[in-house]
Amino acid sequence: MSDLLDFMDLLFQSFVSTLVLPKKPLKTQIIKNDMTNIFRFLTACALLFCSCRTDEVSPETPPVYNFDEVDKFVEAHLADYNDQVIVLVSQNGKLIYKKGIGLDEHTSKPIASATKWLSAAVILSLVDEGKLTLSDSIGKYLPIFTAHRKGGITIRQLFAHTAGFGGDSPQKYEYKRLMTLAQAVDSIAVYTPLVASPGTQFDYGSAGMQIGGRVAEIVSGKSWQELFDERIAKPCGMTAEYRSVRNPIIAGGVHTTAADYLRFLEMLVNRGTYNGNRVLSESAIGTMLSDQTEDAKITGTPYVTNPFSTTPQRPVRYGVGNWLDVVDADGRVLESSSPGLFGTHPWQDSKHQIAGIIFTQTTPRQSSMTSLEIRKMIRDIVE
Repeated sequence: MSDLLDFMDLLFQSFVSTLVLPKKPLKTQIIKNDMTNIFRFLTACALLFCSCRTDEVSPETPPVYNFDEVDKFVEAHLADYNDQVIVLVSQNGKLIYKKGIGLDEHTSKPIASATKWLSAAVILSLVDEGKLTLSDSIGKYLPIFTAHRKGGITIRQLFAHTAGFGGDSPQKYEYKRLMTLAQAVDSIAVYTPLVASPGTQFDYGSAGMQIGGRVAEIVSGKSWQELFDERIAKPCGMTAEYRSVRNPIIAGGVHTTAADYLRFLEMLVNRGTYNGNRVLSESAIGTMLSDQTEDAKITGTPYVTNPFSTTPQRPVRYGVGNWLDVVDADGRVLESSSPGLFGTHPWQDSKHQIAGIIFTQTTPRQSSMTSLEIRKMIRDIVE
């Protein structure tokens, strides 16, 4: 620092020597002294400002990767996406890859089960606030379930698909637009039987999360959409709508854009913060991205294994609202995702600080393997 000040002093002396000053010696010396003090003060302020900023600002330029092969692959498999797809990938909050054909990042589409991740975040925000715990039984908030011998189901089991329901309710109460959420959930309590004891069996579907959404409304005193907007959408700077307002489909009803969903994923990758705002605690993120199925037998799943994982024979387990689909040999979760029926495929890569989304609207499950292969290509490039 002293060397820099000496150098700045030399520059100043050179500067002063070029000035045309009054010819009276005394006044000239006073002017020079005053200017010297002013110059040194301003220099010190500038150096102090720079030294403070150095530790706060991360590099603005993200790493440069060559995604040419990904471009070619997407183009070659465009039919799998019904000729409309956009892929967005960011690392540490900086966009590193974008490929759009027939769609842009601001086009809103239904995302089906990619909704589950968003809904899980709402529940975990309530856990952070102490409004409920994942170990709470639903009978505590919904006595009608206790009356029908289902009160022992936990919030965790609702969002890990181990509550004992066979996926969706046979009567499809989750999807009935003319019902309210309260009416749909009461109907599940009364008319939807359990096919297994809670905690023993994994059956992927919507019934459990629908109940969890109603519990969230009860403990907060707010509607589900209000809760989501307040706790997740607004702090993440995103827009996402559960279109069925009276009976929002908690496990699959959102319409949003690729750009909006990417912001949510960046919050997850950044361990619960977005643009300096704390959205979820680090503990909540850790819970979300860890196995919550508690050794339940997997009996009903659309996602048995991930052939493009580092452990392709390992069964894919479930966290809170997302699949733990890339796991190393020691069981450590490296990536997780929440793909939807119509092809939208969001994922996060904890190891490489990657947030990514393949956004589309296709024939059900048509693009599943293609999206998994795109993810592997990106993983290999950033490795």
